[in-house]
Parts: sequence; structure tokens; C-alpha cells
Amino acid sequence: MKKLFVSLLVLTMLCGCSTSSDTGVTEQTTENLISDTQTTEAIASEIQETVDSSASETKEENILIAYFSQTGNTEKLAEDIHNSVGGDMFEITTVTPYPDDYNTLVDQARQEQDEDFRPELAAHIDNVEQYDIIFLGYPNWWSDLPMPVFSFLDEYDLSGKTIIPFCTSGGGGFGNGVESMQSAEPDAVFEEGFEVDGSSVDSAETDVNEWLERLGLEE
Repeated sequence: MKKLFVSLLVLTMLCGCSTSSDTGVTEQTTENLISDTQTTEAIASEIQETVDSSASETKEENILIAYFSQTGNTEKLAEDIHNSVGGDMFEITTVTPYPDDYNTLVDQARQEQDEDFRPELAAHIDNVEQYDIIFLGYPNWWSDLPMPVFSFLDEYDLSGKTIIPFCTSGGGGFGNGVESMQSAEPDAVFEEGFEVDGSSVDSAETDVNEWLERLGLEE
């Protein structure tokens, strides 16, 4: 649509160029027409660049990349997405940090899941209504979302927004995470997600870009 607008503008400007009413066109008139055409093309190019820039800025303002990351793998995936689509990034963090010791972390994560516990979040989004597209990332914990992501979903009404899941795992893929998102936000629209083994996240950028291109979101 924006290219059609620019094309029509160019045609309108060309129609306003000087022409001769005589049967033949004078050499001076020809030079003027060429000059006018070149000027018009330059103006049209500037207009197109402005339209493209404005559309890109508007798209970025509508995108949020929210993620929970304990070891940094999901954060790396979030950064790859951000490098391609722009937008705002938001890390889901908890008031009480999770333990660094792996076995302790695994046990706590399982206990929280069994008790359907909602950890208190340390940061919040004041203007979630401004976003149309929300990438939501998580590591697969016990075949589901980590409980802080459930806290995030409880806090915000994402009805009518497009949610795009992304996930890192130790081989379990999305687990039940996508279904849990859909259950928590039944009035949101869900698009194809992306998951990768945590050990391969550092080399996943090409696959991420191909996924975003399929979604029509890569810049």
C-alpha cells in the first residue's frame, strides 16, 4: 500500500511537468522534462525512505520481548530476536532470586510447580497495552513454564494480543509451556514458536532469523 501511494505521487508530479503544445518538443523542453523527472524520482525516493522508516519505528514500538532466564540461554535467544525485530526487552525476575546450585534449583522448581506457587516479581510493565506483539520466552522446567512466567501471565491481560513463544530446553522442547500460555491467555492469538536445545543456543541465530522471516517479522 505504501509503495502504491508513492507511485501515485510520482505519477501526479510527472503529470505536472512542462510540455510543449506544438507537434514537436523543443530541445529545451526535453532537457526540462528530464530534469523534472530526475528531481521527482529523488523526491519519491526520499518519501519512500521516510515511509519505510516510519513503518519500521511503529512496528518496533508495538513489540515486546519478555523472557525468564536462569542460566542465560533464554536471554541469548531473546537478544537474537531483538537484533532482528527490535522492540522492547523485559526480563522477568523475582524478588527472591533462585539458587545457583543446580540440584537445589531443580528441587525448588518442582516444589513450586507441585504447589502451584506464584513467585513475586521484582519488575513490572506499566504500559503493556501499547504492545500488539509479545514474544514470551522461558526455559523448560519440569516440562512446563517456570512459575515466574505464570506470575507474569497472571499479572497482565493479553487479550487480543499476538503471543509468540520461544523456549530453551535440555531436549524436552516446549513441553506443556505453550498449552499453559494458551490456558492462561485464552483470548490472545498465538503464532508459531521457536525452541532450541540450550547447548545449541549460541549457534541458533540463523535458525531464529529464518523463523522470524516465516512470521513476516524480520527487518
